[in-house]
Amino acid sequence: MTSISWCKNLLTRSPVLNVLVLAAVFNLFCVALVYDERGNASDQAKAASSNLVASVSRDISRNIEIIDLTIQKVIDRVTQPGFTELGSDLQRQLLFDQVATAQYLAAIAVVDETGKLRYHSRFTDPNIINLSKQQYFTVHRDRPDVGLYVSLPIKSPVGLGWGIVFSRRLSHPDGRFAGIAYVGLGLDYFTDLFGRMDLGPNGSMSLMRADKRLLVRQPLNEKHLGTDVSGAELYRYYPQERSGSYEATTSPLDGIPRLYTFTQIGDYPLTISVGRSLQDVYAAWRSRALTIGGIVLVLTGAMIALALSLRREFRWRRAAHQEALHNEALFRGAMKGAGIGTALLHLDGTVFKVNPAFCRLFGFSEREMLSKTAADLTPPDDDPPDDGPLLRGEIAFAESERRLVRKDGVEVWVLRSASLLRDEAGKPAYMIVQFQDITARREAEERLRYNATHDELTGLLNRSAFEQRLEEALAESRDTGIKHALAFVDLDRLKIINDSAGHVAGDALLRGVAGALPSYLRDGDVIGRLGGDEFGIILLGCSLDDATLILEELNTALGAIQFPWDDRSYSVGASIGVTEITPSTRSPSAVLAQADVACLTAKMAGRNRVSIYRPEQSEAVDRHREIAVAAGIKLAIDEGRLRLFAQRIVACADPTQQRYEVLVRMLDRDGTIIPPSVFVPAAERYDLIGAIDRWVVREALTFLGRAGGLDQHPQIHLNLSAASIGDASFVAYVREILEISGIAPEILAFEITETTVVSNMAVAAKTVSKLREIGCQIALDDFGVGLSSFNYLRQFPVDIVKIDGSFVHNMTTNAVDRYIVKSIHQIAKELGAQTVAEFVEDQATLELVSSMGITFAQGYAIHRPEPFEEIMADHEIRAEV
Repeated sequence: MTSISWCKNLLTRSPVLNVLVLAAVFNLFCVALVYDERGNASDQAKAASSNLVASVSRDISRNIEIIDLTIQKVIDRVTQPGFTELGSDLQRQLLFDQVATAQYLAAIAVVDETGKLRYHSRFTDPNIINLSKQQYFTVHRDRPDVGLYVSLPIKSPVGLGWGIVFSRRLSHPDGRFAGIAYVGLGLDYFTDLFGRMDLGPNGSMSLMRADKRLLVRQPLNEKHLGTDVSGAELYRYYPQERSGSYEATTSPLDGIPRLYTFTQIGDYPLTISVGRSLQDVYAAWRSRALTIGGIVLVLTGAMIALALSLRREFRWRRAAHQEALHNEALFRGAMKGAGIGTALLHLDGTVFKVNPAFCRLFGFSEREMLSKTAADLTPPDDDPPDDGPLLRGEIAFAESERRLVRKDGVEVWVLRSASLLRDEAGKPAYMIVQFQDITARREAEERLRYNATHDELTGLLNRSAFEQRLEEALAESRDTGIKHALAFVDLDRLKIINDSAGHVAGDALLRGVAGALPSYLRDGDVIGRLGGDEFGIILLGCSLDDATLILEELNTALGAIQFPWDDRSYSVGASIGVTEITPSTRSPSAVLAQADVACLTAKMAGRNRVSIYRPEQSEAVDRHREIAVAAGIKLAIDEGRLRLFAQRIVACADPTQQRYEVLVRMLDRDGTIIPPSVFVPAAERYDLIGAIDRWVVREALTFLGRAGGLDQHPQIHLNLSAASIGDASFVAYVREILEISGIAPEILAFEITETTVVSNMAVAAKTVSKLREIGCQIALDDFGVGLSSFNYLRQFPVDIVKIDGSFVHNMTTNAVDRYIVKSIHQIAKELGAQTVAEFVEDQATLELVSSMGITFAQGYAIHRPEPFEEIMADHEIRAEV
């Protein structure tokens, strides 16, 4: 007791000692606060990185699942009895029907036991490459137990760039090695995915294989691909822990210290790791620590100086009181000026202070919020936040995304961050809770999730989501024996509406039909848009007879629809094929093919009807279709029923320039115009397109050559098919026609598509080079829709780039399409090429492409296709008889 009394007397008599003790306590409190803040900074960074890793892991896992399903689908088809007896074109179509729509897939291939290509989605020549020495081939050859194998990054020897190969083993019926099936995934998929992530300065993201080899890393350095990274600190934790976080003082690749967060991707032998530089993680904390340290130093010195100058207890207490008031004013000012909604809560959760940002966010005044709790802002079907672990000291910081309700009843999503403020004794005094509005971000995430499974135009399920529901229906049928029905609906007159009224009208019709379909079906039936004017319907738990009755009523309703557009009315109608889903149904693709055959049967029987799939119809329908299409095109050429049409291409800066794209139409025997979308695919399939190309060149140049009264020929665009590009004698034929007609080659621009280039890059480059040598221009048509469009533009010199109409069509309302069009134009301009915007169907789009500086525009807003002779007549061109 004597010692305690002595210490109290000493503190009372010595104000300097009082200040030193108080300063020491204050410094310790600030040190603890700074240390706690450092932990908070680390925890926040770990949480953010964990969310990022989880998101990327889900994306990669989902894509690997899709790739594995694709490989297994290819294996199933290759090993299907009778597959090798099919024609080569049909084999390739069945194997590679999804390559064109699968983003980032470099190739799909099947390799035999010798390493020789049997099928390849990019090449038709099986001798182009032998894979017998590739590791992904030898692994499957030597180890039958290997399932899905993931290769190290490989640079394609045939110009497909860097990629990773996913492969599975093919076996003979007796188990012997029969080769492999593989999918090549372009490394662009990972670099694009990683590039979209916010890694901060000096951040990194890496994907490693289970054997500690690096597959891909952001930032990308090709020298690091396939590197052994077993020395990384990651392997102190993995694989004992499937996921976690740790700080590394250095990186084996670039030496930068980082906070790493890692996780294994599903059940695959792959690990994803995100590294945030420690300098970035603790930057804000260091700034706060320096600020707090400076304040502590200044306050400590001020307190000592004040104690030395004050001699009486009264003046000291008055100064301390004023200092306390000053600190309170600083806190209130900081809280009032904060841009994030902030509330101070009693430990029982009741509110006693909110800032203006909180009031703006939730619409309540500060007075209205007093004594309210979190439950008052929580929707009735949600639980209020649980701050028990925070109050018990189990955690120092709580953060969650929650749905809360404003005063006006509107729901908002917020990021709720809660922490405790303690008194001088270290006991919890009250809670400080901050609310950051994340409604826009959540809505964007919901839109992305919705768009991933729904068709943008109609709002129905897209083909991928529909096929997933079809797979589920098939699985249910196999498990329970319940039968379903699948219908394939093909609108009969959409092409007529598109050709006569434009794609805007066609899109409006599709939206109207999509909106009407559910009203004629049962609740729970699944509807999806499979592409173009084709829809799929799954009638769950419905017999084939009942489904037929429902579909006949639907077909009657569709046939009665009158679609008004521009003072005209169009009838719709549809051909519907229906088949049964039973436990014996092989696969979704098989049952879809059955419904498609039934639909084609309905068309061949006169359209506007429902047809039930019969197994004996499949071969007959295919055979009839092949004979009819081939004979029709040959007869049209022999009987002179091809006609030249043309559409004007206007120069945005000088509308007086004359430039036209020459189009070909086929006439039926009754004089009906058959659009190219009907006969051109058939001509390509049966090797008749080359003859059509030559007919167009001969007729167009001969007409111009014999025209009289011509002061200046307009520029003429002619379309070339892959067959003509690959024909070694085609350039000589063009030279011959030019000499006969007397037309200067400078007026000609030959349009080729990306698919033409892809089919045989070497041959295409040779043909194009010869055409340019004689003075003709080259235009790359439908640019932007391929997987490697800009790569082709870099390797394949052209004079004109025609921007695909799918981007131009909605660019006035879709910012993404607008940016894509602008980017394509800028890159083409840098390479010295002119640009053409296709599908310009209204004045607003024309004005927008003109303002971007695009060279030419083409579409219904400028000119609808007309017979070539009538257009030339308008330019005072008269043919000499």
